[in-house]
Parts: sequence; C-alpha cells; structure tokens
Amino acid sequence: MGQPSQTPTRAAKRGRSPWQVASVTGTVLAAFLAASTMLIPAVGGWLSHTLLMLTATLSITKDLLLVSGLAVLVASLLAPLEALGWWAGWYGEDLQTLQAPGILAEPLPEPSTITRYVIYLDGIAQGKYTYLPDVEEFLATLAADMPDDIVLIQGIMSYSVMNRSLTERRMLAFFWRIVDRLQMSPSSGILGLLLSFLINIRNVLVVAVTADQRYGPIYGQGTAQVIFNSLTHYGYQPNSGVPVTLLGYSGGAQVALRAALTLKQLLKAPIDVISLAGVVSGNHNLLELEHLYHLVGDRDWVEKQGAVLFPQRWRLFPLSPWNRARQRRKITLSSLGPMGHNGADGPYSVTDRLPDGRTHLEATVRAVSDILQGKSALVSNTQVAKPSNYERYWQAEFNRPDYYPLDQTVDPALYRAIAPWMGRLILPNRDERRQVRGVWFEVHHAPPEYAHLVGQVAVLRWQQTPGIQFFLQQTTRDVFFSEETEYSICKGLVHPLRIDRWQRVDPLESLAGSRPYDDVLVSLDEPQVRDIQINGEGRSLLSITREPVQITGRYYALARLLEPVDTEGLPLPASDESAPEFFRIQHFNRATRQFDGSTEIVQFPPVIPDANNLPPAENRGLEQSPAGRDGWYLYGAKDAAGRFVVQAITPRALFRLQPDQTIGDRREGWQFLRRGIWENITALKGNVRSTLLMNECLAESPKAPPNAPPNAPPDAPAACQPTFAEGSRALVIHLYGGIGGEKAEPQAQGPLYFGHFAYGVATVVREPLADELIFDIHYHQVYTHNTDGVIAGTLSWQRFLGDRQFGWLGVRPVCDLVIQYDPFTNPFDFGGVKASALDGLVTQLEIMTARYRIGDGTGGTYVGPAHNCSQDSNQALYAAVKNLGDALNRMPELKTWLDEQPDQAARFDQLVQLGRFIKREMLPLGTARADWKTNDSTLGVSPESEILYNLTVGLISWRTLLPRLACETIARQFLNQGAQIWVLQTCQVGGDRPEIAPVAPTPLGW
Repeated sequence: MGQPSQTPTRAAKRGRSPWQVASVTGTVLAAFLAASTMLIPAVGGWLSHTLLMLTATLSITKDLLLVSGLAVLVASLLAPLEALGWWAGWYGEDLQTLQAPGILAEPLPEPSTITRYVIYLDGIAQGKYTYLPDVEEFLATLAADMPDDIVLIQGIMSYSVMNRSLTERRMLAFFWRIVDRLQMSPSSGILGLLLSFLINIRNVLVVAVTADQRYGPIYGQGTAQVIFNSLTHYGYQPNSGVPVTLLGYSGGAQVALRAALTLKQLLKAPIDVISLAGVVSGNHNLLELEHLYHLVGDRDWVEKQGAVLFPQRWRLFPLSPWNRARQRRKITLSSLGPMGHNGADGPYSVTDRLPDGRTHLEATVRAVSDILQGKSALVSNTQVAKPSNYERYWQAEFNRPDYYPLDQTVDPALYRAIAPWMGRLILPNRDERRQVRGVWFEVHHAPPEYAHLVGQVAVLRWQQTPGIQFFLQQTTRDVFFSEETEYSICKGLVHPLRIDRWQRVDPLESLAGSRPYDDVLVSLDEPQVRDIQINGEGRSLLSITREPVQITGRYYALARLLEPVDTEGLPLPASDESAPEFFRIQHFNRATRQFDGSTEIVQFPPVIPDANNLPPAENRGLEQSPAGRDGWYLYGAKDAAGRFVVQAITPRALFRLQPDQTIGDRREGWQFLRRGIWENITALKGNVRSTLLMNECLAESPKAPPNAPPNAPPDAPAACQPTFAEGSRALVIHLYGGIGGEKAEPQAQGPLYFGHFAYGVATVVREPLADELIFDIHYHQVYTHNTDGVIAGTLSWQRFLGDRQFGWLGVRPVCDLVIQYDPFTNPFDFGGVKASALDGLVTQLEIMTARYRIGDGTGGTYVGPAHNCSQDSNQALYAAVKNLGDALNRMPELKTWLDEQPDQAARFDQLVQLGRFIKREMLPLGTARADWKTNDSTLGVSPESEILYNLTVGLISWRTLLPRLACETIARQFLNQGAQIWVLQTCQVGGDRPEIAPVAPTPLGW
C-alpha cells in the first residue's frame, strides 16, 4: 500500500528540526552583538542607555498599572454607595429626582390617544442628560419612524439612582466636565480618549452593581422610581394599563431589566424590555415581564461576554431565571446582522452598510420600530407534524361557515334565530390591529332595526367601563409560544398560531384567533351600535360588556324525525344499512301543541371520524332514539341549494321544566348525587333523564300543574322561596365521563377516568316555538388546548354538547347540576345597583377562560395536578367567594345598607355562611394556594417541567383536584343549605352506537 504523501520543510530535508534552526540563529545574533560591542565602544554605550530607559519605562508602567488597579478596586468598593445612600436617606428627605424628568423626542399627543410609552436608557458612555451625536441621531430617526401615539422619553441618567448627571451637583463634577468635553471633542487626541474611557469604567461598575443580588434590587428600585416620576410627569396614569417599553442600549439594558419588575408593581401595567446590544446578567425574574427582545450584532464581542461572565445564562443551569424564561419563550434573541458593539461598525453607524444596502442605523431603527408597533418580522417557526381532529373536520365543506350563504331565509313560523345578534369573528391582520382595536365581526343576524347590517363586516370592541378595564388588565398579554407549546402543536393539538408573537393580545383577539381559520360563530349580548371611520372607510362599531357566546348554526326548529329518506324524499328500504343523510321531519304546531305541523326534508351530513376512527355523531336509528320522545331542537342553516342542514341537535325532553322523577328528602338527594347519577349509567345509554332534588318545604307544598316548576307556599321561609321561574338564573356544575367499549378513547382504557368539570349558568326562558319554559344553558369552559379545537370560553349547550361534529352528546355520558339557591343566584339590589354572587363567579370565569386561551402568554395550557379544568374553575369560585367575604371590609356603606334592609341582611348572611362552608371544603388544609391568593400568571407551565411544584400545589386543594369529587363537594354544600338541584343527564344520545360504552368518572376522595 502507498504511504500518504508529505511535504517536508527545507530544514527537515537537511536532517535538522525547527528548534535546532532557532537555536543556531539566536547564537549567531548574540555573537554578532558581542563582537560589535568590543569592536565599536559607542555601540555598547547606546545599548546600555537603551536598556536603562526600558527598565525605567517598565517600572513606571508597572506602577501605573498598580495604581490603576487599586483605583479600580476602590471604585468598585465605593460603587454601591450611591444606591445605598439613596436607600438610607443620606441625601436628605427632599431629594428630587424630577429635576430632570427626561425630554420628549416629539411633542406629547393627546393623552387619551397614547398606546405606548418608551423610555430610552443609554450605554456606558453616558455622562450627562444629553447623548453622543450618534445616539441623538438614532433617537431622532426612531421618533420620526414611529406613529404619534407612541411616546418616546429620553434624557434619563441610566447610571445614577438619583438621576443626577456626572457633571452637576457632585464633588468631582468639575473633573467629569473636563472628561465630557474631551469625549465630545474630535480633536482631543489620545489623552482625551484615555480620560473619556474613565466614564465607561465608572458606568461599568454601576452595571456590576445592578447585577449584584445584594445591591442590584436597591438600584433597581431607585431607577424604577426615576422612570415612574418621568412617566407621570408626561401624563402617564398608573393603573391605566398602557404598556411601557424600556429600550436599553449596552449596559442600559441591564439597568432596564433591574428596574422593570419594580416599575411594573408601581404602574400596574405591562412592561417589556428591548435590549439593544445589551450586556445582561440574566438573574432577574424575567417571567414577570411581558417580553425581552435581545437584539445583537453578529460581530458584537462585548455582548457575548455576558453569556460567559454570568453563570445564570449558562445552559448548565436550566432552572436559572434566564433559562426558564427562554424555555417559556419570554426571551427573543434576534440578530441585527454583521454589526459590532459600537463605533463605526456599531448599530448606530451611518457609514457602514449591511449586504442589503441599508446602513446599520436604518436596520436598527427598523427592528426596534417594528417591535414597538407590533409588526415585527420575528415570526414563529412552529411546524405542525400531526394533523389535529379539527383539521380533519375542516376538510368537510359543511363544517365551514362559507357553506351557508347569508342571503338564505327561513319561515319564521317554523324557524327562529338562535339570538338577536349573531355573526362570525374575523381576526384582523397584524397591520390592521392599531386601527381596529378589537376584531372584525361578520354580521349574520341582527334585530330588525339593524337588519341592514346583515352581511356587512363591522368592528367588535369592548366598552370602556371600569369593570371592562379591570377585566382587560387581568387578561391582556403578549403571546410568545413556549417550547412546550411548539411541542404540543407537533403532537396535533390546536393552539392560537395566528397570534403567536403578537403584543397585547386581548380576549376578543384570542377568541377570534384560537383556531387556524376564521370560523368562530358567536352571539352577542345587547351590543351598543354606532358608526366610526376605519382608514377613511365608514364602519359600524359594536361594543360589548360580556364575552361573546360560541354557538353552532343560525336558526333552530322544533320537530320530530319521521323517517330517513333519499335525496328525492323517498323512504329508504329496510335493507339499506348505510347511515342515512336525509330525514323527513314534522314541525311542532304551537296551536295544537302536537307534532302535526308541516313536513320537510332536512340534511344530516355524515360527520368526519376523529383520529381514533370514531364519528362524534351517528345517524343510524336516530329517528327511533328514546331521547327524542318529546321532539328535537334542530340547529343549523340553509345551504346554497336552500336545504336546511342540521349542524346540532338537543333533546327537548331534557330542557323542559318537567322532571322525570322528584326527590324531596335531603338525605336521599345526597345519596342520588353521590351514587345514583353514575351507578348504572349503562342503562341510560341513548337516553336522557331529568331529576329534581327539592328541599323539604317545597316537597311538602301542593303539587304544581304540569309544565310549571314547583312553587313554595306563600308562608314558606326565605330559603324555600326561590323557584325555577321565568327569567331566573341558576348555577350549573357540569361533569362528563369517558368513552369506553370497542372504540374506547385512550384516556378511558385504564382503571381510572377522572372526567371533565366546568361551571355554567342556566337561565329559565320561554321558548317561542313551543311556548313553554326551558333551560338555556351556557357553559364557562376552562378547557385546555386540545385536538378537537374546543375553545376555552363561554359556549352554548348546543355548541359544546349538541354539535354533531364538534360536540360530545353522541359519545359521552354527561351530567349537569342546575342549582337554584336564592342568596347565591339571585341579585341583591344595592340602591339600584343589582349584583349577585353568580355574577361575580361569571366574571372570574371569563377572566380564567381568557387566560386559558393564551396560556398566560405562552400559547398553551396543560392538564396537571396544579392546573386543570377542576382546579382552575374552582379558583374562580374561590375568588368570587373571597370577594364576597371582603365586601363588608371594602365597602362600609354595605353594612349600613344591610342594617336598613333586614330581609336582605338575612339573605346576605346565608350567602356568607355558604361561602365559609365552600372555602372550608375547597381548602381542607386551612390555607389557600399562593397562586389563588395573588392570581399569579402560572398557566402555561407544563406539568413535566415542574413536577414537584405542581404536585405540592395541587395537593393543597386536593378536593378540587378531581372533577367528580369537586362536583359532589360543591353540590353537597348547596344541598345542605336548602338549595334546589335539577339533575340533567344524557348518555351517548343519538343513533345506534354498539361500538362504544359509557365510562363514569372514577369515584375517589370520599
């Protein structure tokens, strides 16, 4: 075999190594110098003199370095003194940090139009309130590029906790003035350069102080106070919710991060930070920030030192604040291109250009301005690896809103609109957000006086009321998908992809953007209507105070299914075993109160099976279902051919106020709640059941006539008075079980199945087609992100359960407890202002569901011991009960009012007593969870990432950990107080389903 070829050096060819060559060369040179010294005496003197001069120079250099080192050491030790002195009050009580509140880059606009404040904190070259020329040019260009509603404040001393310039009101102010003059002068030479470097050294030491865990928090509080004073000086209103961005360059980014958390507490507002070539320590609680944008040049060696010098940023410590924030996508790292840290190749350079032709300054301004305006090009790289059930269902045309033209009409004698206001939510484009300030709303139905709006696209916004402002402060977040969310998407779960990396996402945007397509149909509760201008175009504005209710369809009918037919209306032969698609129905006749009205052919499109090959609804045998004994409510709309397409069904027998059985004994009622509901659930398959648990005084009263709820005798005590009368409301506790049998869902194949828990509200309404009282149920579903595209929020019964494609009526056993307890469900009239504990619970649930849709900004929520449907729904109940208990302390006038209203005072005492019982049962360890007390933003944390924390926190509220146990625990407290409970049950209702079987939630905890 041949040997590898080698190219030897010339020395190697002669047999000598490189070291031998160097030794010979050195010997020859030494001999030459010695000979020159002996032969030429002048050369020897010159060499001796040179050697003495070099020795003296080295000695002076060593002394200077020693003195400089000692000076830096002393300066380092003294660096925290200003912050400590400010904290200790050494500078007097009359210290005024507002003597230099900063200056505006441009004139202040009208305060009501301001959408964001920006505070600039300069790099370590700053010595006074004005900046170096390149910084001034950057700020001027940035201000000119941004819209007028963003306020930019500059001129704050980043490196003085007292906001004091180095050149003013200091002992060495005269020295710093000289240094600053030399720094600003282009002809200062080497001496000026060296002296100006002293400012950098001094400010670097201040940056080190901010990174120190002992002194940094003090410095951060001082800087936060300076910024707070500056903001309020220029019209900022604390608690207004107007976001604030701290823009820090170099060391200013570290100062900004240290001040941000304290500033957030002072302002009660969202705070984010833009780090421009920032050197940051990473030891701040970045999870509390909205976001950190870290913009760095590829040739910036200064910034790279931060990742080396500060251990908190090492990947070796995954639980450090920096790394945890990166895992939850609270930090965005972005390259500015081939830029350095400062100077001619820095981000403010107007001479160097990027490969695309832009100057460094232009690129930097564009990156920062786009972030501030919410249109940054920083986009998610999330890839969907596995299709969700929602994507499967979307393939069917009948599951898309555009399948049902808006110009189709229905016979008002046979069909009724689901709600006066209905429509489709449309998420605005990123560039439209600033003008829309809400979402688009395609009007599908409106009251007669607004019928001209049908088919138009209006603007939907929140009304500007104090209650809505509080709601928005609790729920509006910047959205940046975490690693867990991106992994969840790859597993086929539906997350709000379209709002990833959006700033200040409000609940309307999160609702409209929860799915990949604009297909969320909703009803609105009495919106205010007026005309506005959007980009010079006239639009109608609808403003609301309650979250829209998710619905299915536009119209509904009350009918009986007669027989399956073909497309021509002919009956199908008995030998045809395929699932029918068309049915002949007979409408309900209000005059005769029978199903003897007109007949019609309607379509029941075969639904798409899920990933387990299980269709959510079945048509075979639907006309023979015992659940339809009193007829069906059919929800849908007409297709382009004018045929009514049934999208959702609900059994009339379930919602009529006519129970199948009544239990009047409280003890028997509790046994039914605990065992009777789920004991023989298989026998209920395909059917519905309605059971009324009455308190003793109502059970002993004379029987009510048919189709009327039981009433108390006139002399009954207060606890017995409230009944299910028209217009009354009741609390709903919802619990569903699992899917078993041959096509069992994976979660129900083990020995335990926990089920799903939710609260809701049932309103007794008069249904116009049958002219009878029924329950109208809306759920407030605290629902994690899932493969079916179910959105956390307020959902009608026919959407969450009755929807043939997206609902659970045909595949799950379901139990709804409709609880009427006058002190809880009926309002108190406080001098004309009506409020109830049920209203408080609804508010808390709307806050919780809005947080769930975006995972507190991470884009995802997950089921675990600390956070799940049961735990977080009952956190909302805890908050409502706690607010009730605190009401007397917060409002002294309430006590006065109760003293004057003895009847109301008795009701209020009953409510307070119920609250105490509920808190005692919910928190058996005697203390509330920390996140329940403070309403911390802890959603979006994967259970696997903090196993011990999730388990420990979950056990503190263990009675609300499991859905069935939570349902029975809360219901028992109401039952013990004399509440009436209507138990509504369904079990895999619809056509023949031999391939599945009901699975009851596992009874654990008693």
